[in-house]
Amino acid sequence: MRQIYSMKIKATYVANLIEYASYKGISEVMLRNHLIEKKLDLCNQDMTVTFFEYQNVFKALMSATKDKDFGIHYGSFLNLKALGFIVQISLNTTSIQQAVFILKNYLANTFPVVRIEDRLKETGYILSLTCEIEEAKLKKQFLDFVFCFIYRELKLILPIDSSLTIELPDSSIGEMKKLINDKITKGKGYNFMLPKTVLNTEINVSKVKQIEILLPKFLQLINTKKHSLSPFSVQIRNMILNLCKPEIPNFEQVATHFPFSIRTIQRKLSNENSSFRMIADGIKNELSIYLSKGYKMKTQEIAYLLGYSEASSYLHAVKKWQKS
Repeated sequence: MRQIYSMKIKATYVANLIEYASYKGISEVMLRNHLIEKKLDLCNQDMTVTFFEYQNVFKALMSATKDKDFGIHYGSFLNLKALGFIVQISLNTTSIQQAVFILKNYLANTFPVVRIEDRLKETGYILSLTCEIEEAKLKKQFLDFVFCFIYRELKLILPIDSSLTIELPDSSIGEMKKLINDKITKGKGYNFMLPKTVLNTEINVSKVKQIEILLPKFLQLINTKKHSLSPFSVQIRNMILNLCKPEIPNFEQVATHFPFSIRTIQRKLSNENSSFRMIADGIKNELSIYLSKGYKMKTQEIAYLLGYSEASSYLHAVKKWQKS
């Protein structure tokens, strides 16, 4: 354990925590006080911190949010980073087995406190997450947030018709069900169970291609200041963009990440002459324009990515946007 605490990890890992803290109204200065070098440039890819420093910032943020499901919520917030990693995997592999190998190495080299162990059994191919942290509460949060990250990777690279069974401890099932559509069974650990036949199948190239097309636009939108929006509306907009899978999240999924009730969020947006629907529609409009220019995507594909079950509903929305 002592070796892990002294291990150097990228300072950008702490930057991710501080970015999430901004949505919770938690002081960056308070979190930086847990770093040896308080004014470290956390966005510099060459800068590092010890894992002990990272853990202390994580614990301070977790404590300040008073969120018993902090790991799950933070893990889902890391979605945009996960999409970027998916694109990198697609450049280096073609099969699911190779992709899992890359995922294992990625964790081993960047966040070794959590590991992926894989086993091939008669019942199928099993991926298990294990954590070396002894403190039970912190261990759960680490496993929760890494689980969310790995789950997203698997769902995006697996063929659409692949069956994925998930086993989680009872304490994580309730909140996780709000975020994922797959079947979750009660167990003692964090396990992904796949049929053995999936090992040598190709990754979902069409899904990865969609992400490759959309990711630059997501990043552009999140880094572009919208002068027409007031401060809280900007925060809602940026959270929507962070949670795109690439499908756009709903209001309840976004509201989970703010320290306010749904009614309070609605009131704060109303005070800024805005609403969740207006902000979401604005993003959909910008993505629609982007996807319809220069990409050979069918109308139904664009409709699905923007959250419309029918192409006709999407086309109706386009007409409304063009009039406004």
